[in-house]
Amino acid sequence: MFEELELDADPAVKGWGAAALGADPLLASFTSKPYSPVRPHVPFYRFIHYPDLLDLRKAGYEIERFVPVFDQLDDARYSQAVRVHQLLHHHEDAPNPIWNPRRAREIEFDVRAALHRFGLSDVPSLLRRMLGRAFPDESISHLSIDLMNVFFWAALAQVARDFAWRMPRLNGYAEYLEYPSKFCVNGFSD
Repeated sequence: MFEELELDADPAVKGWGAAALGADPLLASFTSKPYSPVRPHVPFYRFIHYPDLLDLRKAGYEIERFVPVFDQLDDARYSQAVRVHQLLHHHEDAPNPIWNPRRAREIEFDVRAALHRFGLSDVPSLLRRMLGRAFPDESISHLSIDLMNVFFWAALAQVARDFAWRMPRLNGYAEYLEYPSKFCVNGFSD
């Protein structure tokens, strides 16, 4: 009377993670190795809401443009976050003569104003929202907020460089905004 329904797994499920290696996904989920082939690390920018991707695309950018910056944030270590925190919250008795976080915030608003004039006022908000997906829910802390700020400035610097031909001052702004992310990646060894 009732026909047997053959339930085929979706090809996308068969080709990802443990199933791609021929392991049972349920058993592989109990592995203690977080970055093994059966349980690969998936970067946070793969979980961005699709409407945000469409809005970014409508503004003339693809997510791939910002993947290097997002990967740097995804690969940041705790020691780097502590040093970035010290850079952003320096004490009055030991100021940084090269870079000032208050000046970086002022430059951020100047870049936002320039992007608004060029019709890209949504791009900074979209980038900030996307970077907010890097630390979901309970994993947010003062260190992660500092990292998000630093890599937001780096992403904003990429957009500013794209429009430096219209306003040459944006090139200098981009260099200033990018300094903490370069410091985070190149400034120290762990």
